[in-house]
Amino acid sequence: MKKMTPRKKWELFLAGEDVGPMVSPLCDRWTMGRPYYWPGPDAEPYPEGHPYHALCEQIAMGLICGWDPTFLAGLPLPPRNQKLHPHIVTTKIEGGTRIESRAYTPYGDLTSITENKTSSHAVKAELGTEEDYKKLIWLTKARMDYDDEAGIKQGQELRRVVGDHGILGIWSGPPIGFNHDNIFYHLADWPEAVLELRQAIKELMLRQIVTLRKAGFDYLFYCVDGTEWISPDFFRDYILEDTKEILGRWREMGGFVLWHTCGRIAKLIESDFYNVCLPEIFETMSEPPVGSLPSLKWGREHLDKRIATKGNMPLNILLSGTEEEVRADVRRIRNETRGYRHIVGLSDDILSGTPLKNLRAFVEESRRVD
Repeated sequence: MKKMTPRKKWELFLAGEDVGPMVSPLCDRWTMGRPYYWPGPDAEPYPEGHPYHALCEQIAMGLICGWDPTFLAGLPLPPRNQKLHPHIVTTKIEGGTRIESRAYTPYGDLTSITENKTSSHAVKAELGTEEDYKKLIWLTKARMDYDDEAGIKQGQELRRVVGDHGILGIWSGPPIGFNHDNIFYHLADWPEAVLELRQAIKELMLRQIVTLRKAGFDYLFYCVDGTEWISPDFFRDYILEDTKEILGRWREMGGFVLWHTCGRIAKLIESDFYNVCLPEIFETMSEPPVGSLPSLKWGREHLDKRIATKGNMPLNILLSGTEEEVRADVRRIRNETRGYRHIVGLSDDILSGTPLKNLRAFVEESRRVD
């Protein structure tokens, strides 16, 4: 019998078929504590230094560790008008880098300044005044005019590189998901401007997802905050309806959704939002201190059975635990989700320096047939 490819396994799983245990950690780059290497039989398509090298790092991790890979890649869709492309200058500073971005609008340049040291710090946020909103609204509408054919061609090349290694997704999220630190103040001060920007972003997203689907992307990696940032009322007022429209349009074209919320979600589960939106896959189902679920079992029991869940091993166990501790936590995950469609995964992205022996123990125990 011909061996099932990772891509085919995902297709059958998403169609509701029993393909055996599924294991798929979130992995968007090389994380093992050893020098990077390409294990494929053919030449590496995107060597180090290439803008899409991270996709090869993800493929390499999947090949070496043997899980069911979900890959992530971006697809810039810049406006045709070259004048609208942001001018970005990166300079070295003590302990890190300083990134200055400047984009033209007829109302003046839209600027931001970020310093990256041990963490990222906004020296000058992109949105700090009502005038900044006016600039970004204009720029967002202008970005509707981009080169579809070039975007589709680039995406199809990414899809070709992924091949049967797994499924290809792209980062996405609700159109109100900007300006975390000040969105609540800005909604109070300039509600019309904030909501006009939200509408402009949604219209751009609805245009872009048509291009992305034609380009060969399989899923939206739909990222939404938990209640560490937003309340159930905020979700209901500013996220729910936009999300239903965006996901509905994506599904009409045959794509699926991997919903990612790695924070506190218990109140949002109780509000039934995820059951209304019905993502095909939902992660990360985390318990304290990372999340707020009373238990993985509790979260699984409160979600619609049609939703396949994913998670929730704590990252520190995979990073620094013993192989037996890794295996024990996999057994916990499987026991708490028995009887449901669940993919063994993590509480978020694999941490840098995670040892190969733990990754292989994680996969081997997840694959074990009871």
